[in-house]
Amino acid sequence: MNKHFDCLVVGELNIDLVLWDVPMPVYEQEQLAGDMRFAMGSSSAITAHNFAALGGEVCFLGKAGSDYFGDFMVAQLKAGGVDTTGIIRDARLKTGATIVLANPPQKALLTYLGAMTDLTLEDINWDLVASARHLHLGCFFLQTGIRGSVAQLFKKAKELGLSTSLDTNWDPDDEWGEDLQRALEYTDIFFPNDDEALRISGRETLEEAIETLRSRVRVLAVKCGADGAVLHVGDEHWRDSGFQSELVETTGAGDSFNAGFLFQYLRGADWQTCLRYGNLCGAVAVTQIGGTGAFSNRIALQHKMEEILRA
Repeated sequence: MNKHFDCLVVGELNIDLVLWDVPMPVYEQEQLAGDMRFAMGSSSAITAHNFAALGGEVCFLGKAGSDYFGDFMVAQLKAGGVDTTGIIRDARLKTGATIVLANPPQKALLTYLGAMTDLTLEDINWDLVASARHLHLGCFFLQTGIRGSVAQLFKKAKELGLSTSLDTNWDPDDEWGEDLQRALEYTDIFFPNDDEALRISGRETLEEAIETLRSRVRVLAVKCGADGAVLHVGDEHWRDSGFQSELVETTGAGDSFNAGFLFQYLRGADWQTCLRYGNLCGAVAVTQIGGTGAFSNRIALQHKMEEILRA
């Protein structure tokens, strides 16, 4: 079958209200933020948007309410060049929202899950899956409707000729469940950050966590924030210390790493280039508020990349 899309992203849709330079809230007291931004949120959506901004052909499959937040998310994805024909709109549901309290380099998140929990394996359009070369799923633990079926989804996708990648994000229940271990059996590229790698592996050091996880997936890319990232492919491994860039806000840095890594991977680049480009995209992402802000204009994005590379 003709592969129309480089990547199909299956994931969650919710908006972000980013409050920047803000003290932690105190009951019955009003606190003041230094800045704010109403932005497209969601790990999966940010990865899809930024992959498209880099020049990849990407389609999004997910579920949103027939409400303003849903309209906003779909419009933002379309504006970014993402095909949205796989998005199911349901008037019974509310599109979710996340309040981001950002004090770089740290942030706190408060999320209402909304429609993302309603997406199930029965909602998957297999013709759409078959039209892509690669399937990526983000925010595994928040997608409670489909997370138990991700192993089936990935298994079927691989039978249809796709490669697969997974980013879990944080588990609010701090359980890091067995359904993830089943999904990893059919995962080609796994994108945890260093904290998540420790939790998922149950190990005490990052080195031990990497040793445990790299035996479970073909490609393990562990994101380490300002320290760059580590990549293991079989017995080979690379470490890239990343790039220096102006740190404004960190939302979407890891999702942008995913976008950059997958963009190069699907172009046939060598592993070291995939790692380096992922770090470059992460460094670009933190220069503006919101996960897609720095990727909203392709010309400005190219200039920012060149600026960071020269630094």
